[in-house]
Amino acid sequence: MRVISGYLKGRKLFFPEKNKELRATKDVVREAIFDSLRDWVVDKKVLEIFAGTGALGIEAVSHGAKEVVFLEEDREAVNCIKKNIDQLGISEVCSVKKGKVEQFIEVFCKGRFDLIIADPPYNYPSNRIGQILRMILELDIVDTNGIIVIEHDKRNTLPDVEGLTVYKERFYGKSVVAYIKRSRENKEGT
Repeated sequence: MRVISGYLKGRKLFFPEKNKELRATKDVVREAIFDSLRDWVVDKKVLEIFAGTGALGIEAVSHGAKEVVFLEEDREAVNCIKKNIDQLGISEVCSVKKGKVEQFIEVFCKGRFDLIIADPPYNYPSNRIGQILRMILELDIVDTNGIIVIEHDKRNTLPDVEGLTVYKERFYGKSVVAYIKRSRENKEGT
């Protein structure tokens, strides 16, 4: 597995081969996400939840993100993210947190993020994804003009969350990438 584009393009990423629970985001999906966000992500603050190897957050760094926070529950994956950050020499803009997404968001996310990237396990219940999206909105974790990008299995549809709007979806085989923004009404406070 390698960094797909940006200034780190072609650099190798470590992947814990023995971890059967971990699923890497396909190269074509990572490339498509950052083709659509390429110029926008420069100087942005990014949160990657369900980070796995950290490949999506590392792509954000490679495209000029000023800060990336990785959140992952699995200890082996956390160690993999740290190893990737160290070997790429990007530790000054990255931090890694270990814990469950719901608990981390509620306790540790005090600032706003411009971009939140999520690649939950394909069998992750959509009602829990909805809960996380509501928390992100209620706790004001995503900036007013921020974007949430979620990759999910096309058989597991995203729930509607009042205050958030899916403005674009792209299909890649069994995967769907949903791009989400605050609803216009929510931005204006009405």
